Amino acid sequence: MAKATNSDFDNFVRRQQPISEEERIDWNKQRDEWLTRLDALYAKIQEFLQEYVNDGSIKLSFQEHRIIEENIGAYASRRMIIHIGRREITLTPIGTLLIGSAGRVDVTGSVGRARLVLVDKNATSMRSMVKIKVLMAGEKQEPPREVTNEVDWTWKIVTAPPAVAFKELNKDSFFQLLMEVSNA
Repeated sequence: MAKATNSDFDNFVRRQQPISEEERIDWNKQRDEWLTRLDALYAKIQEFLQEYVNDGSIKLSFQEHRIIEENIGAYASRRMIIHIGRREITLTPIGTLLIGSAGRVDVTGSVGRARLVLVDKNATSMRSMVKIKVLMAGEKQEPPREVTNEVDWTWKIVTAPPAVAFKELNKDSFFQLLMEVSNA
């Protein structure tokens, strides 16, 4: 195990100090933005399924779902349930404090599971979003680059391994996802 230098320890101690008001994250605001985006996802799905709901071949319902996240704490969200005949597909929100995304919803059917993630509109995979740099002993870390553009968050489908990628969420891709998790 490498021995920490005084400057390493100094940096560690400095990072543990209380943060200033300007640096403080408004966790309630972050939770509320996530729940608003989740409601927008559910509205989009209802729009995709509307003709089937209108003719009675699909029924939609919601259940309260409790999420517990570090820093945010416990809060209530909604789980969407899609009833197609005897089949039931559940959309369960996982949370917003995730690496590389602003939210995740698991889609579970009778034979499978899929994921919807809230990511930057231009993201094509996790690899395109998360950059990791390994520093060798004694190598100096470059200061992080400041990101100046706002993220355009959008819901995407995560494809199955091994070729994990993000696929645009639209009516056709969502219908395909429902069939995949239901073995249709």
